[in-house]
Amino acid sequence: MGIHTRRRISLSLASHARAENAGFSLVEMIIVIAVIGIMASIGIPMIANTVSSSSRRTADRNAKVLNGAVIAFGEQNWELVLASSEGSDDELAIFESLRYRDAINPAPGSPYLPPNATFVASSDTTTHRAVWNGRMFELVPAGSAGTGLDLMKVMGAIQAPPTSTPVPASTNR
Repeated sequence: MGIHTRRRISLSLASHARAENAGFSLVEMIIVIAVIGIMASIGIPMIANTVSSSSRRTADRNAKVLNGAVIAFGEQNWELVLASSEGSDDELAIFESLRYRDAINPAPGSPYLPPNATFVASSDTTTHRAVWNGRMFELVPAGSAGTGLDLMKVMGAIQAPPTSTPVPASTNR
């Protein structure tokens, strides 16, 4: 065998070996799929918990905005006292009072909620709701029964001030 023949054989064997190693074997594919599955089984619950805790924080913030409006209204006008009842009639009455502005004799700071804030009653147990307890709004967490103001929809138009911005104190009449 000449040098050229040996060289051709070794080159063809080398190119054949590279062609065999160019793809993934079945074992390698199974390992990759298993690793992706493990990562998904860890990551999906973490994402679900993040979404759940984010919804809870949003509901807490919106309930605080509502109760802050109730307090401001009480300081400027009269204390909002309405016996709680079944359904969402009492929440609607309080909500409308917080959006009220007397055109002839407006109270400072009124309306206490923006006019484009929307009232959405819900008994859906997958969302956070606010119910009127007679003096304030209480948070009904997701998973609990009850009809109230849907805190995930009502405050879409309301922007809370950034935490570093001081909220001006209300003035008493």
